[in-house]
Amino acid sequence: MIATSLSLAFALLAASPRLDSADDAKVRAVNAAYVAGWLKNDESAVLATLWPDAVLIPQGRQQIRGLDAIKAFWFPPAGPRTTIHSFSFTTVEVGGSGKMAYTCGTYRFDYSMEGKQGTILNVGNYLMLFRKEGGVWRISHRMWGDAPH
Repeated sequence: MIATSLSLAFALLAASPRLDSADDAKVRAVNAAYVAGWLKNDESAVLATLWPDAVLIPQGRQQIRGLDAIKAFWFPPAGPRTTIHSFSFTTVEVGGSGKMAYTCGTYRFDYSMEGKQGTILNVGNYLMLFRKEGGVWRISHRMWGDAPH
């Protein structure tokens, strides 16, 4: 299912005209808002960058579909509070066309969890798909995988 969805998305992107400079800037702004939300430890700001039917595809886990499931995964009400201390996102590529776009690159962040000592470093690669509706761009799919550090 994942491979089919991603294959279809990339086929549609390849068959359409490229993003214009205004849409490229808007996609990059959503990318930046996503990181800024995490840096502020602001659940609402992070979730505002996603469409209600967004899908997360974390390494080694099942897909997480829809904003409610994503919220429960990233911000569990009974789970320990997580605090992001640093988050750098290096976007290597931005592309797309029409109403679909993608970004890919690398990330690095440090976080701590309530009740645990020390900070945890996470480094990896990411791919995000964006969808445009009514002139608004938001994240529709986010896939990531850890890299050695």
